Amino acid sequence: MIGFSGHGTYTRLLFSLILVVALTPFFNLIPGGKTLFHLAFIAVIVTAVWDIASTRRLLMISITFGVPVLAARLTSMIGNSDALFLRGAVQGLSVLFFSYIVFEIVWDISTSSNITNDTIRGAFCAYILMGLAWASAYQLVALLQPGAINIGTGTESAQAQNYTYYSFVVLTTLGFGDITPVSGVARSLTWIEAVTGQFFIATTIARLVGKRMRNDSNRK
Repeated sequence: MIGFSGHGTYTRLLFSLILVVALTPFFNLIPGGKTLFHLAFIAVIVTAVWDIASTRRLLMISITFGVPVLAARLTSMIGNSDALFLRGAVQGLSVLFFSYIVFEIVWDISTSSNITNDTIRGAFCAYILMGLAWASAYQLVALLQPGAINIGTGTESAQAQNYTYYSFVVLTTLGFGDITPVSGVARSLTWIEAVTGQFFIATTIARLVGKRMRNDSNRK
């Protein structure tokens, strides 16, 4: 595994990701929701860097991607998060960071010969991070091209909830239709995410399950 040696490499990351996805709908309902929203994402960033940085090279690359997005999140949390440049920086850097972490996790689990429960947790981490990466991409498109996605209005945390919801609806190809892409860029991102989500399940997940079944069969 590329992360910490020993058991539970992806457990921390998966736990923090589940918390972010599960608690996002409630951040706009409580006082200080904006701060809690950013803190939750900061926890994901720190955990992701911590869990995959097993070598100096990975540590330096993780820091290179992680520090800028961490700084942008902290600045947005304590400063004027309504500034277009800052909001765009947060989302753009989040896309780059999440995409890099997904790449490292997928590479790790795809090249692993011994499929453990932690490998499966890594696959779930990659899948959730893909959804969050696209959610940030949609928010960036909407900032640069208002009206690109028919998603309504609301607070920053409420909008983040809507984009996260839309991203996972597309990733899983549920297709409820209550939120729709309008611009060409938004439509392209939407179909690319849908194809990527299905491709990930059909290849990566299926391969891991197949390897795990063969490993279990060989032990008998």
